[in-house]
Amino acid sequence: MASVIPHRPSESQLRQVLAKDSDSWTTQWVLDTETDGLEVIGEDSPCQAYWIGLMPLGSRHVFILTRDEFEEWDLRPIIESLRLVGHNLRFDLHALDLQPKKPWVDTMVAAYYCHTTGRHSMDHIAKVKGWSKIPTPEALKQGKIHELPEADLIAYLADDCLTTAKMAKTLQVEQAQEDYKVEQAVYQMERRGMRLLPDRLDAVSVQLDEMIAASEEPLRAEGMIGNLNSPIQVSEWLIGAGRRLPYTAGGKPSTSKIVLQKMADVGDPLAQKLIDWRRLIKLRTGFIEPLPKLAQFGILYPQTRTTRTATGRFACHSPNLQQIPKRGPIGKAIRSCLTSRDRDGVTACDFSQVELRVAASFAEEPVLLEAFAAGGCPHTEVAAKMFGKQPESITPHERFKAKAVNFGILNGMGAKRLALELKTDKAEASKFLSDYRRNLPALHSWMEKVWQEAETYRLARTVAGRTRIFGGFDKTRPAISVIVQGSAAELMRAALVAVEDAGLNPILSVHDEILVGGTGQGEELKEIMEAAADNAYASTFANITFPASYESGETWGDV
Repeated sequence: MASVIPHRPSESQLRQVLAKDSDSWTTQWVLDTETDGLEVIGEDSPCQAYWIGLMPLGSRHVFILTRDEFEEWDLRPIIESLRLVGHNLRFDLHALDLQPKKPWVDTMVAAYYCHTTGRHSMDHIAKVKGWSKIPTPEALKQGKIHELPEADLIAYLADDCLTTAKMAKTLQVEQAQEDYKVEQAVYQMERRGMRLLPDRLDAVSVQLDEMIAASEEPLRAEGMIGNLNSPIQVSEWLIGAGRRLPYTAGGKPSTSKIVLQKMADVGDPLAQKLIDWRRLIKLRTGFIEPLPKLAQFGILYPQTRTTRTATGRFACHSPNLQQIPKRGPIGKAIRSCLTSRDRDGVTACDFSQVELRVAASFAEEPVLLEAFAAGGCPHTEVAAKMFGKQPESITPHERFKAKAVNFGILNGMGAKRLALELKTDKAEASKFLSDYRRNLPALHSWMEKVWQEAETYRLARTVAGRTRIFGGFDKTRPAISVIVQGSAAELMRAALVAVEDAGLNPILSVHDEILVGGTGQGEELKEIMEAAADNAYASTFANITFPASYESGETWGDV
């Protein structure tokens, strides 16, 4: 496939070629679009596709048509009947509002499956493969598609189709078959969106402004007269108040979140007050202000990024609903401004301690496995081992410490970070880690083995085979997180597909939780998610189950 031949076909020519393959389950067609921006989801999306490229896989011929031709020739039903291949294909499907009838292949998803922390753009993959490729024009990067000469745009679009076809032939696309099912479920979930309740959001905005003003008052009383949003002015104020600050690599005093938290942990009232103020400001700038701007006819269409994280977990964007705090009055209030599209309430179902269950299963750690099998609390059982007490005698504070270690150690947390979490010194944190390892020897032994293998082979894989490759200078401590958090994410992926296939219409997936519209299907949702997780990798997780629980309510905040 040395070169590509672009065609500007007539309606009859294109219909004749497409109709021949619309019933085929073997012929695949590359689909690519050129748009005037990235916001293409929703009925009133600000951006859209203006040019479309279609290429039979294995051919050198690319058919180029405009959006007007696509609509006027009524090609939607025919293209929806093709077996499609694309690079970040969900984007193109949204840009054309297509509903494919057959499974599709996504070369970006395949590339991500093989190397989660690699770069997955078409330009980068072509460069790595040594393929000649037309670079993305600056006009397209800036959303100025109409400034690009038509001949240049046609050549670039045809070249993109050719590059996608090359990737489909050379990448290990078959390994990612299950991921293509996930992409289809996510595509439908993104199309549904969530309704924003503006009256509620206005009330939250008033409440938050009052809290911000109340939070700012003591800072002003302590002599801060400058701009609280200015790191320079804040650092000058703190230094003037007698605080010693570390310096950044650029030689400026730092007032970062970590710096302030360390100061607050040792009892600095100014640092704690500043943290509290910043937390409230972040809620305003991150959610109160942007949500109305992102809504289309009252509907938000959060984008789910399935190829962004190192472990395989989903990320969220425009808006990032995953970052709305789960606890605290304002976080709950913001969630209460979101409900299903039809205003018929929501049901949320999440897995119970799924990552700890995954780790217990892999390590065959009896302390955790026995706690889960008995329906007990693993944090309480671990605390009992660490403190040499009966489980019923464990205090809430002791359980909190064990919980911090349970989750922290799975993310490669060392004594320094644990000390911050427990608000204690490094020596005590080191003792906690030592006691933890001594009392959970199977887990400790398994983790050491994982790190040794990661150092030797420079990679880590989830239960589904999704791979993170560690570069020459990368630390391998995150290998545990890849295997544990990543395998938990694989269970969530399987659950989302099952929920979609069952017709329960998911509207959002946040970490270990799936939201669906309506309030009457909680028990069915729970059963589907549990069965999907228990059966997805049954031979690997034969010693554990993955229970879930659900709640229903008028809004997301009510669950």
